[in-house]
Amino acid sequence: MINVDRCNGCRMCEMACSLTKEGECSTQCSRIKLVKTGEGIDVPIVCLQCKDPACKSVCPVEAITRDFSGTIIIDQDLCIGCMKCMKACPVGAVSVDLRTRKMLKCDLCNGDPLCVKYCQPKAIEYVGKDHADFKEKMNEAERLLRSVRSQRKTAVLRAKPK
Repeated sequence: MINVDRCNGCRMCEMACSLTKEGECSTQCSRIKLVKTGEGIDVPIVCLQCKDPACKSVCPVEAITRDFSGTIIIDQDLCIGCMKCMKACPVGAVSVDLRTRKMLKCDLCNGDPLCVKYCQPKAIEYVGKDHADFKEKMNEAERLLRSVRSQRKTAVLRAKPK
Protein backbone atom coordinates (compact mmCIF):
# COMPACT_ATOMS: atom_id res chain seq x y z
CA MET A 1 0.00 0.00 0.00
CA ILE A 2 1.23 3.49 -0.78
CA ASN A 3 0.80 6.59 1.37
CA VAL A 4 1.55 9.40 -1.09
CA ASP A 5 1.42 12.04 1.65
CA ARG A 6 4.49 10.49 3.29
CA CYS A 7 6.67 10.12 0.20
CA ASN A 8 9.52 12.65 0.12
CA GLY A 9 10.98 11.63 -3.24
CA CYS A 10 14.26 10.27 -1.83
CA ARG A 11 14.24 7.30 -4.26
CA MET A 12 15.62 4.87 -1.65
CA CYS A 13 12.90 2.42 -2.69
CA GLU A 14 14.21 2.42 -6.25
CA MET A 15 17.83 2.05 -5.12
CA ALA A 16 17.04 -0.86 -2.78
CA CYS A 17 15.09 -2.61 -5.54
CA SER A 18 17.67 -2.16 -8.28
CA LEU A 19 20.55 -3.14 -5.99
CA THR A 20 18.73 -6.29 -4.90
CA LYS A 21 17.52 -7.32 -8.35
CA GLU A 22 20.35 -6.11 -10.60
CA GLY A 23 23.33 -5.55 -8.30
CA GLU A 24 23.51 -1.82 -9.07
CA CYS A 25 21.86 1.38 -7.92
CA SER A 26 19.93 2.59 -10.94
CA THR A 27 16.42 3.95 -11.19
CA GLN A 28 16.15 2.35 -14.63
CA CYS A 29 16.68 -1.13 -13.16
CA SER A 30 14.12 -0.72 -10.41
CA ARG A 31 10.79 -2.54 -10.40
CA ILE A 32 9.24 0.31 -8.40
CA LYS A 33 9.11 3.70 -10.09
CA LEU A 34 8.85 7.13 -8.54
CA VAL A 35 6.82 9.59 -10.61
CA LYS A 36 6.55 13.32 -9.92
CA THR A 37 3.14 14.76 -10.70
CA GLY A 38 2.56 18.20 -12.21
CA GLU A 39 1.81 19.45 -8.70
CA GLY A 40 5.26 18.35 -7.50
CA ILE A 41 3.97 15.34 -5.57
CA ASP A 42 6.10 12.18 -5.63
CA VAL A 43 4.12 8.99 -6.24
CA PRO A 44 5.67 5.52 -5.97
CA ILE A 45 4.24 3.28 -8.72
CA VAL A 46 4.03 -0.40 -7.87
CA CYS A 47 2.20 -3.43 -9.18
CA LEU A 48 -1.20 -3.66 -7.51
CA GLN A 49 -1.36 -7.44 -7.95
CA CYS A 50 -4.76 -7.08 -9.64
CA LYS A 51 -7.38 -9.77 -9.17
CA ASP A 52 -7.85 -9.98 -12.94
CA PRO A 53 -4.55 -8.59 -14.31
CA ALA A 54 -4.76 -6.99 -17.73
CA CYS A 55 -1.02 -7.55 -18.19
CA LYS A 56 -1.49 -11.29 -17.86
CA SER A 57 -4.41 -11.52 -20.26
CA VAL A 58 -2.61 -9.70 -23.11
CA CYS A 59 0.67 -11.63 -22.91
CA PRO A 60 0.88 -13.64 -26.15
CA VAL A 61 3.36 -16.17 -24.75
CA GLU A 62 1.85 -16.60 -21.25
CA ALA A 63 5.02 -15.31 -19.60
CA ILE A 64 2.94 -13.63 -16.89
CA THR A 65 1.49 -15.93 -14.24
CA ARG A 66 0.61 -16.07 -10.56
CA ASP A 67 3.04 -17.93 -8.36
CA PHE A 68 2.13 -20.14 -5.40
CA SER A 69 1.64 -17.08 -3.16
CA GLY A 70 -0.66 -15.28 -5.63
CA THR A 71 2.01 -12.81 -6.77
CA ILE A 72 1.93 -11.88 -10.44
CA ILE A 73 5.33 -12.63 -11.95
CA ILE A 74 7.00 -12.38 -15.36
CA ASP A 75 8.99 -15.39 -16.52
CA GLN A 76 12.04 -13.77 -18.12
CA ASP A 77 12.81 -16.94 -20.09
CA LEU A 78 9.41 -16.77 -21.79
CA CYS A 79 9.07 -13.00 -22.18
CA ILE A 80 9.58 -11.78 -25.75
CA GLY A 81 9.58 -8.07 -24.86
CA CYS A 82 6.50 -7.20 -26.95
CA MET A 83 5.45 -4.54 -24.38
CA LYS A 84 1.75 -5.47 -24.55
CA CYS A 85 1.70 -5.94 -20.76
CA MET A 86 3.26 -2.51 -20.25
CA LYS A 87 0.56 -0.90 -22.38
CA ALA A 88 -2.21 -2.87 -20.63
CA CYS A 89 -1.18 -2.11 -17.03
CA PRO A 90 -3.66 0.44 -15.64
CA VAL A 91 -1.11 1.99 -13.26
CA GLY A 92 2.07 1.86 -15.33
CA ALA A 93 3.78 -0.69 -13.08
CA VAL A 94 5.40 -2.67 -15.92
CA SER A 95 8.57 -1.34 -17.51
CA VAL A 96 11.18 -2.56 -19.96
CA ASP A 97 14.75 -3.51 -19.11
CA LEU A 98 16.71 -1.54 -21.71
CA ARG A 99 19.57 -4.06 -21.64
CA THR A 100 17.59 -7.27 -22.11
CA ARG A 101 14.50 -5.76 -23.81
CA LYS A 102 12.40 -7.88 -21.42
CA MET A 103 9.61 -6.62 -19.21
CA LEU A 104 10.06 -5.86 -15.48
CA LYS A 105 7.59 -5.56 -12.63
CA CYS A 106 7.59 -5.94 -8.88
CA ASP A 107 7.57 -9.54 -7.68
CA LEU A 108 7.26 -8.55 -3.99
CA CYS A 109 10.73 -9.98 -3.25
CA ASN A 110 9.18 -13.31 -2.23
CA GLY A 111 7.00 -11.59 0.37
CA ASP A 112 9.74 -9.45 1.90
CA PRO A 113 10.04 -6.33 -0.30
CA LEU A 114 13.18 -4.31 0.41
CA CYS A 115 11.61 -1.08 -0.83
CA VAL A 116 9.41 -1.22 2.28
CA LYS A 117 12.38 -1.73 4.61
CA TYR A 118 14.38 1.15 3.13
CA CYS A 119 11.52 3.65 2.88
CA GLN A 120 12.41 5.96 5.78
CA PRO A 121 9.19 8.04 5.71
CA LYS A 122 7.16 4.78 5.67
CA ALA A 123 5.31 5.75 2.49
CA ILE A 124 5.36 2.12 1.32
CA GLU A 125 3.67 -0.58 3.36
CA TYR A 126 3.50 -4.28 2.53
CA VAL A 127 0.36 -5.99 3.70
CA GLY A 128 -0.77 -9.52 3.06
CA LYS A 129 -3.67 -10.25 0.74
CA ASP A 130 -6.18 -10.78 3.57
CA HIS A 131 -5.27 -7.45 5.17
CA ALA A 132 -5.42 -5.67 1.81
CA ASP A 133 -8.85 -7.19 1.10
CA PHE A 134 -10.04 -6.05 4.54
CA LYS A 135 -8.78 -2.49 3.94
CA GLU A 136 -10.45 -2.45 0.52
CA LYS A 137 -13.75 -3.54 2.09
CA MET A 138 -13.43 -0.91 4.82
CA ASN A 139 -12.71 1.82 2.26
CA GLU A 140 -15.74 0.76 0.24
CA ALA A 141 -17.90 0.76 3.38
CA GLU A 142 -16.70 4.28 4.24
CA ARG A 143 -17.51 5.51 0.70
CA LEU A 144 -20.97 3.96 0.95
CA LEU A 145 -21.56 5.56 4.35
CA ARG A 146 -20.55 8.99 3.02
CA SER A 147 -22.92 8.53 0.10
CA VAL A 148 -25.81 7.59 2.39
CA ARG A 149 -25.11 10.54 4.67
CA SER A 150 -25.02 12.87 1.69
CA GLN A 151 -28.32 11.52 0.38
CA ARG A 152 -29.94 11.93 3.82
CA LYS A 153 -28.67 15.48 4.10
CA THR A 154 -30.07 16.29 0.65
CA ALA A 155 -33.43 14.73 1.57
CA VAL A 156 -33.60 16.72 4.83
CA LEU A 157 -32.81 19.97 3.01
CA ARG A 158 -35.56 19.28 0.46
CA ALA A 159 -38.06 18.46 3.20
CA LYS A 160 -37.58 21.72 5.14
CA PRO A 161 -40.53 24.10 4.73
CA LYS A 162 -39.77 27.41 3.05
